[in-house]
Amino acid sequence: MLYNAEFVHNLLPQKAPFAFVDEIIDLQKGDANAADEAARLPQITAVWHLTGKEAFFEGHFPGNPILPGVLQIESMAQAATLLTQIAKESSVAGKRPAFIGVENCRFRAPVAPPADLTIVVTMTVARRTVFKYSGKIMQGDTLVCEAEFSAAMI
Repeated sequence: MLYNAEFVHNLLPQKAPFAFVDEIIDLQKGDANAADEAARLPQITAVWHLTGKEAFFEGHFPGNPILPGVLQIESMAQAATLLTQIAKESSVAGKRPAFIGVENCRFRAPVAPPADLTIVVTMTVARRTVFKYSGKIMQGDTLVCEAEFSAAMI
């Protein structure tokens, strides 16, 4: 683990019960001078531990809890916020994220608790205070969600 829950929850603007990232296990700030394109792009790998005791499972769906897709997207957005706050710290200090779009989102498999979800987000574009990302969520070896999305730091 690179950053524990205490660090993540202190940095993340969303707080319980709406914090959907528990730890950061890898973070690459990106190297603009790298020859390999992948090495130039900032990337985060985070984990969200679902216990099944989260309040939203009481209504989605009683007796057959399934993680809502919108919360999967939100968990990627929160991981992207952490990535941006760390990798672009000097340009976003004192700003908060505003989610501005989702594209090409696909839900590949349902998520039932308990589950440890691995969230991988790559920053693909950074222009002043607008950022674009590509994200995916894995449950073990299974891809459960993927999307491209954008946010502004305001």
